[in-house]
Amino acid sequence: MRNLFFALLILLSSCAVYTVEDGYRNITIPETTGRPETRYAVILQENADKSAEAIENAKKEAEHRAAMRREAEVNEYPEDISMLSFPHIYTPVRTNSTEKDGINTIQVLMLPLGYEELSAENAEKILLANSDIAPDFVILTGSLENQVTGARTAGWDAVTLEGGTILHRPLLKEAGEKTATFFITTTKDLEIAPVSSDNSMPATAQEAPVWAKEQAAKTEELEIVSATAALMSDEEKLFALSSSSPSGEDWIEFTPFRYREDLDFPVSSYFQENGWIDAYRETHFSAETDGGATRKNGEVYERLDFLYSDGMIPVWAISYPVRGLTDTRGTFAVLAEFLIP
Repeated sequence: MRNLFFALLILLSSCAVYTVEDGYRNITIPETTGRPETRYAVILQENADKSAEAIENAKKEAEHRAAMRREAEVNEYPEDISMLSFPHIYTPVRTNSTEKDGINTIQVLMLPLGYEELSAENAEKILLANSDIAPDFVILTGSLENQVTGARTAGWDAVTLEGGTILHRPLLKEAGEKTATFFITTTKDLEIAPVSSDNSMPATAQEAPVWAKEQAAKTEELEIVSATAALMSDEEKLFALSSSSPSGEDWIEFTPFRYREDLDFPVSSYFQENGWIDAYRETHFSAETDGGATRKNGEVYERLDFLYSDGMIPVWAISYPVRGLTDTRGTFAVLAEFLIP
């Protein structure tokens, strides 16, 4: 007990030595280091100033790139389409919009216009049928003549590449013969490649398996697709494909379409093996319950129009009939939304 008393006495005396005055004296205020202030409000303002400057610089850069390719202010399509060179940058609006950084999403509408001649009247019907939506991009595939008719009728800024035409609201960053890149924000851009192939779908369910096996044996389209994809270097990529063959993910034994069987196709296999995401198939149930279709010919329904993404997250995708398109050539539109991280 006595030992405990002395221990407590020593402890109390040691605590009393350190006074409040000693505490204040030991507090040191750091000297100015020249480092930026770390208050959240200050950081936000600095980032906002930097973003405004970056947006202005991005606009100037893209306008400069586009101006180098312009022969006229609008850069009209030539009357003789055979004289068209790629890329052709059509600028009736001279778009210069970008979004603020954040959780950014884009909507993409794909209109497969086919290879039969598209009249200006039907082009107007197609665009009018989609006038209640406001996608960021509209991708036109099919013959070059049909793409030009669609672009002229729409009146959007557009860039026509070897494989298709991209109507765009976001600012164009740069374009080559096969791909084009657009500013979504000043720190996020998106590279798009369209590829168009003609198809010869049969009209009866009895002919469908033979046709499908013929498509599965062809490699010409695979060579075009793989060569185009190899040119794409951006982190966020979108490949819009109007194909001559279906997807192996759709052709399985049990589907709503009884003529389908287990079958692989070179192009869809290529995208799967290289990590691309099929937006429609990713956002729908299995082909067992949702076979999917973007083309109709007699008894045969097939999904031949695809939006493949890399570096983005498909949120949803649909295919739907469009007046002037579905009723004249049995083709459906494809609309999808993507989240850009």
